[in-house]
Amino acid sequence: MAGLDIKDDSLNCEILHAAKNLFSRFGLKKTTMDDVAKAVGKGKSTLYYYYPGKTELFEAVIREEMENAVKQVRLAVNHETEAKKKFEAYLVSRLKLRERYNNLSCVVFDEVFDNLREILRLKKEFESTHIEFIKEIIKSGMQAGDFKKMTEEEVDFFANWTNAAFNGLETPSQNSLYLIESEESCKRLAHVILSGINK
Repeated sequence: MAGLDIKDDSLNCEILHAAKNLFSRFGLKKTTMDDVAKAVGKGKSTLYYYYPGKTELFEAVIREEMENAVKQVRLAVNHETEAKKKFEAYLVSRLKLRERYNNLSCVVFDEVFDNLREILRLKKEFESTHIEFIKEIIKSGMQAGDFKKMTEEEVDFFANWTNAAFNGLETPSQNSLYLIESEESCKRLAHVILSGINK
């Protein structure tokens, strides 16, 4: 029974990987379940065993990408010990994720109106995770004496504001995209943002 579970997980990973590549190259509308089945080397019925339809498969791909992004951010943040460095690592890792997921992000943007409800729900989950990351960094900095003491409400406001500001900078149409174009830019931005709460 355990062997069957491992096989299922492995095949599911193959399906998600193949779907991600096809969605990134051709978009959601032009990619069919047949295309994904051929890429995996399985019949279409196998795909339907895992996912009821293309929309659910697309949602699973986005969810997996978001979960992988969270893991990478977590690793980068945990690698640092000082709160200010953790915040820099957080922003830099977000920059790297933006570059890595650019193709898939374009697909999501292009298909957003057809799948608005699913994408907004997943985006809300992802946003909440980022806000919790920022709160965690700020609270650890307060405990270490790196940042000034703030109320729970102030920490919440700061985390939400920082996430909203970075989201705005990540949007491809923003003229201010150069502010996060490199690791050094992100570190300078972190310094500016944190200057208001430095002790």
